[in-house]
Formats: sequence, C-alpha cells, structure tokens
Amino acid sequence: MTEVPDDPLLDHDGLGLAALVRNGEVTPGDLLDAAMSRVGRLDEILNSVIVDCADRARDHAARVDPSTPFAGVPTFLKDLVDLAGIRRTDGSRSMLGNISPASPAWVTAAEAAGLVMAGKTNTPEFASMTVTDNAVFGVTLNPWDPELHAGGSSGGAAAAVAAGYTPVAHGTDGGGSNRIPASWCGVFGMKPSRGRLASGDLDGTHPVFKTHLALSRSVRDNAAVFLATQNTVRGPLGNPYPHIDTIPGLQGRLRIALTLEGPFGDVPDPAIQAAVEDTARLCEALGHEVVPVDHPVDGEEFYAMYSGIFLSRTVGMIKMLEEASGLPIEDSGLLTRCTIDFVRSGDLLPEGTAATAEAARVALEAHMAGFFANHDVWLTPVTPGMPMAPASWASSDPFDQDRSQLSMGSLPIANAIGGPGMSVPLWWDDATGLPVGSHFSAGPGRDELLYALAFQLEEARPWAGRWAPTSAKYL
Repeated sequence: MTEVPDDPLLDHDGLGLAALVRNGEVTPGDLLDAAMSRVGRLDEILNSVIVDCADRARDHAARVDPSTPFAGVPTFLKDLVDLAGIRRTDGSRSMLGNISPASPAWVTAAEAAGLVMAGKTNTPEFASMTVTDNAVFGVTLNPWDPELHAGGSSGGAAAAVAAGYTPVAHGTDGGGSNRIPASWCGVFGMKPSRGRLASGDLDGTHPVFKTHLALSRSVRDNAAVFLATQNTVRGPLGNPYPHIDTIPGLQGRLRIALTLEGPFGDVPDPAIQAAVEDTARLCEALGHEVVPVDHPVDGEEFYAMYSGIFLSRTVGMIKMLEEASGLPIEDSGLLTRCTIDFVRSGDLLPEGTAATAEAARVALEAHMAGFFANHDVWLTPVTPGMPMAPASWASSDPFDQDRSQLSMGSLPIANAIGGPGMSVPLWWDDATGLPVGSHFSAGPGRDELLYALAFQLEEARPWAGRWAPTSAKYL
C-alpha cells in the first residue's frame, strides 16, 4: 500500500511526540489537530471515537506543562470512566443523560502527566461483551480488516491506536478487555496488578476485577503511563506495592510455563496455536526456559466463581430501570437484548452466591500463588479464536454465556488473583494478514517483570513498522 506522505508525526510514539514538543518542533495544539484530523478521515469506517472532547482538550493543550512525560500528547478515554464535565454512557441508552461531575484519580494522574483527553472511545454496553458493539453508537471495526470486530471491551481504544489516531489510549480490563482487542488490532495491551495504579472510580475504590491502564504502539509508552498513574494513596489495608520511578531491565533466565489449551480443555484455532508456539520459540531463543504445562485451573469451577462475583453486582438493575421508565425493560429500549439476558442471569443467582464465589476466588489466589512460585511467567493464547464478523456476534443477540466464557479463555484468571497480564503483538497470520497477540501473565505485583520481558520481546521482534491497512499511515 502507498503511505500517506504528509504525516511524519506517525513515526513517533507518545514519548517521542512529547520530545518534539519540548524541542519546540510542534505544539500540543498541533498534535491535537493532527489526531482529530485522523479521526475525521477514518472514523466513519472504524467507529472508534464516540464522544468529542475537543473544547476541553484544547483548553488543556494550551496550558500543558512541556516538562511532563507526555507534554500534550492527545489520547482517548474509554467511555466506561468519568471525565469531569463530559458525558459517560457506558455504551448504554440508559445513561445518555449522565454527565460526569468529576474525574477519578487515575484520569487526574494521566492528565497531570501531560496526556490530553481528546475524546472517549466506544465500548460494549457495561463492558458485557468481548466485542465492541452497542445500540447507541454501533460496532467498532478492526483496522486490519473493517469487516471484522475490533474486540472488546476496549475495542474503541485498540482501534484508535492501531489506526494511528494516537500512540496510546486508556482502557479498562475486567476479564481481558485490554488484552483481547490489543491482540485483534495488533497493539500492545497491559492489565496491571489490582491496586497498583490510582483508582479509576470516583469513590476511590479498586474493584476486585477491573483495572485501568493503556493500549499502545510501544512498550515504553505503556510503561510510562503505568509509572505516571501509580497508586500513592494508602487505603485501610495500605498500598502493598512500592512506588517506582523506572522499569528495571530483565535479569536472568525466566521460567515460562506454556499452556495452549483453554480452561475448558478447548484447543485454539491453528493460527492462534502457531502464533503462541512461535512466541515460545522466540522466548527460548532469548535464553528463557519454556516448559509446557497442563492448565492449572478448571474452567467450570473458575467461571462459576467469576460470574458469581460479576453478576452479583448487577442484581436489581432491571427493576430500577423498569421503575424509572414505567415500562418492561424489553419495551423501554434502555438495554440491549444481550445485556438484558446477562443481567437477568444475575437476578436468578441463589442467595449467598457472592460470598461463596469470593471464598472460591481467595482459594484460587492461593492455588495460583503456588503455580507462580514454580514459574515466573505463564504464556497462553489471548483468545482461542480469530476475530469474527459483526453479524456473527451482536449486542442485539441473546447473551451466550458459553461463547463469552470461551472467548475470554484464561485471561480473567489474572483479574481474579489480582496479577498483571499483557498481550504482545509478535505474529501476523500469513493467510489473513491479521495480527495475533501472545498472552503473558505473572503473580500479583510483578508488573515490572512483564514490562521488562515486553521490552526484550519488542527489541527482538519490533512491530512499530507494521501498520493496519485502515490507518493514518495509508488513508
């Protein structure tokens, strides 16, 4: 494909753009104009950015401190998070009138680091799907093939980065939401340890599953966001992780466990298996020990626990919305069919489910602590299958629990135990041209270890020069 010759800014990651600002070569306003121009050209195809924050962004860009790490680099916030004065919908008609009164600590820290929130990205309704589709804004499509899903629930963010709108975008991850779209869109996606970063909720809490961080083109941008948004507020139990200023380099040979099958014993698609096996060989070539292991977690038991905790927090939502609208939820138009089915399954949970599930989660933490005592890192597929067409999985469909759980695979295990996980774009399928990420996870608090490994993998097999066909590099 022929490259677009007039956008040299695409040759820089976020930290590189900030260096241009400090050197006086561009202004934050220039960067914002360039980002919004790309959105204007491409988003009619991809449908990634669904809330415009241009006025707020220009005000911030005009007063940004050039000494900050990102010095005016435009970025995008997932529409599952509050941004003061801006609408937050969670991808739902039921929240179209919701204007955020304030920004949470994570957003405040990201803005203090110089990131400029230029808009908000699409997400499935209440992050209830592993693809990005909702009845309000529609489906977000994949820059590598716009006839396919971008993944979810941070699909808008992944598409924005892969298309070159910005080199780094915010995402949340409650069960693979950063890592699935990162894999499908060929970018780097990270989920931090629970409590490691500043809270992304206005009440200052850290939900048991959901974390905040970024999807990015370079590892160093992602690590810089991590460093800039660390949790410095100690709660009742204290912050168990130390504040750090840099990511140390990788020391010594890692013991890497390799598991190809999913927690239900399912076998990944041939392209997925080929990608992960290739990554394993790369790790061995870098001097690490890779040991195939059986899956350490039973899928049925795990997802009974995971859904028990997740769904217990939706109990009563349908009743509340029906009372507010005066209509049955199916007639109100406030929720999609998928979400209605999903939430109804929470209303049907037996009494005591949440407590039983939490006890099982704590037991899983202990079990996986033993696993990670024997292995530094765990390598698995991100998803067992390749991206699919929007018509084959839509928010208007009934909720399919089995399909949802299979699509998440092993990813929510990291969320449940509070450990970090990352999708690294190391392989592209020859037959389709689509990217396939490899998933690495580690024990709680070992975020620096994963970043150090990611830096090594990026150096060994750089991906910065790979651009999606539907991106600012070409269109």
